[in-house]
Amino acid sequence: MTSRIKLRYLALLLALTCPLAAPAATPPAPVPTPPAHATDAFLAQLAGRWDLPGTLGGKPVHYHGEARWVLQDTWLQLNLIDAGAAPGYEASVYLGFDAKAGDYVAHWLDKFGAPGARVVGSGRLEGQTLVLLFPYAEGAFQDTFRLATDGNSGSLLIETQGKDGSWSTFASYRLSRLPGTAQKPRAQGEQPLTR
Repeated sequence: MTSRIKLRYLALLLALTCPLAAPAATPPAPVPTPPAHATDAFLAQLAGRWDLPGTLGGKPVHYHGEARWVLQDTWLQLNLIDAGAAPGYEASVYLGFDAKAGDYVAHWLDKFGAPGARVVGSGRLEGQTLVLLFPYAEGAFQDTFRLATDGNSGSLLIETQGKDGSWSTFASYRLSRLPGTAQKPRAQGEQPLTR
């Protein structure tokens, strides 16, 4: 082999192996996503502790609620706990805003377990009213959150859809913010809501 050919092979070998030996370029830092409460004023208004008297199936019920930011402030977790001496119901509702799609996503998890958690709700905000649709196979549920402009009171109406497409009331609650909990996440060390 001539020295000229040897030089060519050496140059080719160097050209192929040098990129492997060079340190990898540092990927650009990801652009941080702002916390949901920084981009969505409606969910920010729901943060805090609530009193929820109302009706379920036409019978009086009373719940305590606490909404706080979780999962690096990307979801608002609304915990609902029956206020009765022998609590009959408990739920955690995760609410998030998808700024890219311009809509809301909800996961309703409760004491009835996984079967009811298979469906994800979604909806849109109009003014101070958020309507979420949960398309269950047995019949859809529609949850309507309404907040006063000051964020200290409101309502939650839960409706079911019949086979004929009509809606009927499943549950209805009045929301009253507990004093001293206006629109802020629970402080570090503050105890969670209890029965």
